[in-house]
Amino acid sequence: MSELRESGLIRLVPHLGRRGAWFLPPWAVLCGAVASPPFHLSPGDAARLAMTILLVEGGWGTLWSALGATDWITPLQRWRTWTGHHPTPLLPYTRAGSPAERIASWLSRFRSWWEEAFLPSAGRALGAALAGLLVSLLVAFTLGPEIFLLTLGVLALMELALLSRRGRMPPSSGWDSVVRVGGAWLAGHLAFGPLSLPSVALAGAFSLAIAGAKGGRSHARSMWIGGQFLAALLLVSLHRPLAASFLVLLLTPQWLLLAHPVPPNPARRYALLWLATAMLLTAWAM
Repeated sequence: MSELRESGLIRLVPHLGRRGAWFLPPWAVLCGAVASPPFHLSPGDAARLAMTILLVEGGWGTLWSALGATDWITPLQRWRTWTGHHPTPLLPYTRAGSPAERIASWLSRFRSWWEEAFLPSAGRALGAALAGLLVSLLVAFTLGPEIFLLTLGVLALMELALLSRRGRMPPSSGWDSVVRVGGAWLAGHLAFGPLSLPSVALAGAFSLAIAGAKGGRSHARSMWIGGQFLAALLLVSLHRPLAASFLVLLLTPQWLLLAHPVPPNPARRYALLWLATAMLLTAWAM
């Protein structure tokens, strides 16, 4: 909750579990745009790219960060046993035990719980989530129906992540990478042209790779390297052997930098730069 209390509701969110990975969502947008054939370095495309980054960071990122920084289940559980009441005036001629009296009692209890239990712990996050949702829908609507449908899909994934954790966050690295990097890649591609199956596959492969960027698990390095190896195999299947060869070469420094699998590993941030280079190379080869 500290990030939410110290900053505004709408902001660019350095998420993905590590400060060194803050650039990956906008970078994924750029890579998705490069993978889209209609993308050109023109003022119009630059403005559309900036709008897509605003969607991913100011919209999706704000909402995702609000969900991930908040324990929603605890205040909701307190509601079950909440006995406090806030004075609520009754309607004239309300009889004891009548439906109107029961509704007024429920509203009194709800107001007390809302002001004393929910708002202090989750009120700021709720405001940020609503602001992020509004920005997401407005910007997505501006960018077109394809981006709007993708945004609805990303919002559904966020809800699934919240439900899978039973309201207790932060989310796992898998959900984080799919929403913040895989979705960003697809948004960048859709902003300039229709999706292609290879681009979707690359978004999934690099989502797997970046899921390993959070570290802390014995198989994190395998996920990191394995995702990029899958991308190299895809390039081979698309008859891009030269690009696939360069991508495999880029895996070597990453493997060496990730030799110490348990965080903290300062070299991991440098490995992220090699990973970002691999993403751009693969997108350019498309």
